Parts: sequence; C-alpha cells; structure tokens
Amino acid sequence: MKLPKKFDKYEYYARAVQSPDADIDFFLRAYKESRGKAPHIFREDFCGTFELSRSWVKRHPDHKAYGIDLDPEPIRYGRKREKEDLTQEESGRLKIFKKNVLAPDLPSADIIGALNFSYFIFKDRKDLKTYFENCLDSLHKDGILLLDCF
Repeated sequence: MKLPKKFDKYEYYARAVQSPDADIDFFLRAYKESRGKAPHIFREDFCGTFELSRSWVKRHPDHKAYGIDLDPEPIRYGRKREKEDLTQEESGRLKIFKKNVLAPDLPSADIIGALNFSYFIFKDRKDLKTYFENCLDSLHKDGILLLDCF
C-alpha cells in the first residue's frame, strides 16, 4: 500500500485561493486599460510563498517582481518552489524581502498587489493608513495598488 503524500498546507492553500495566471491576466489588463501601457515591475505584499511573483516573472522576460513578507516559513517554501519552477534567468528577476510591509524603504513598482485579504491584518486605522501611504510613496508615477475586498 502506497502511503499518501505528506500534507502540504501551502500547496492546498494555493490551490484553494490563488489563481496566479488569471490574476496576472487581470493585473496586466487593468494596468493597460488605465495607463495605456504595459507594466514591468510587480510587488507582491504579504507574499507568503510568492506564487504571484513567480508567475509574474515567468510571464514575460521584461518582468521583475519583488515579494515582501515577514514570515520565514512560507518564504523558505517559496524558495524551494522557485528552484523547481523558475529558470535561473527568471529567478534573477525575482527578489524576496523578509520585511514588514509598513517599512518605508520597500522597492518601487508599477503594480503593488495585496490579495487574499492580507491587508486585513491591520486592525488599527493608523496602521492601515501607514500601509496605504507607503504604497503610494513606492508606486511609480503611473503605478496602481490592487487589493481585493469581498
């Protein structure tokens, strides 16, 4: 009898709540429709295993991605997946930062994405305002912040 595969919470999470290809399609379309040009740099706040960032750099050779997250466990998992999922060239266009999204010195981007209710972590209005101000400060001139709220 073959033993079942070890439970992988990150794999099941990604399957349950993420659709990276569809999300990237939407990001590209929303940016193009609102700004009239293509975006190149994506920042995934609260990136966890940085599934979206990996999909972003795979989409086009001009794409760069930055992932921001505090938790080392999902970042380690994402690094393992990165080695399996990306070419060396694609990995070179992906940078992951173990930092707080409230830090003022985060990388700039054309698009900042904070999905899966991640920014709901901010229960204090002051923290939420600080996060939005940091996003505004680090977006490129024509940059956009994409959030979900259901």
